[in-house]
Amino acid sequence: MGEIQNELIFSLIISTVLAIFFIYAGKKIKAADPTARPKGIVLVVEVGITAIYNHMKSIMPKKFEKNYYPYFAMLFVWLICANLSGLIGFEAPTSNFSITLALTIITFVLIQYNAIKKQGLGSFIWGKIMPPTELLGMISPLISLSMRLFGNILSGSILMYLVYSLTGWLSSFIIDFNFLGPIVAPILHAYFDIFAGCIQTLVFVTLSSIFIMMENPD
Repeated sequence: MGEIQNELIFSLIISTVLAIFFIYAGKKIKAADPTARPKGIVLVVEVGITAIYNHMKSIMPKKFEKNYYPYFAMLFVWLICANLSGLIGFEAPTSNFSITLALTIITFVLIQYNAIKKQGLGSFIWGKIMPPTELLGMISPLISLSMRLFGNILSGSILMYLVYSLTGWLSSFIIDFNFLGPIVAPILHAYFDIFAGCIQTLVFVTLSSIFIMMENPD
């Protein structure tokens, strides 16, 4: 039996924690007074959902709201947590290509579903085989989305590992403790983990929604 990869374990942990959080938040929202000003967890959830939905409305027409906005909202939250999980000692799930590929396959299926819905199955199949180069265009989002997310998150993890290795080596000339790491690393974490993680989440969700919309724009 093959060894279970750490990134998969951490992805399951993140998914479980998010599921518990949203179940708890849902109960709080149902019990909240709709006429009162939201506060606490209700306020946090409402602000987050409003921000994501406003972003989706700026990209996808209203006809996609029922079927796609909730999916992209959940994807956005999961990716943010996954990309930033390295800050708490996790191995970011999105630094594993199998996970980013699995997420992209969902988008890929939705893209083809909308294309078939718009064109019809016969026209869709004919359009993909004539000319044959159209097949490359069909699978290109699958490759570009998964590789972009995977490559950026993995490169950030590798660079931070190298930074800690270098600061540990330099610190060893003075004391057997990596005291330079906590001095140098926070600024780099702010970029490679927080900034890059948020940007890659936004890019993945935005491009996914655009690819889906392009197949059924009317």
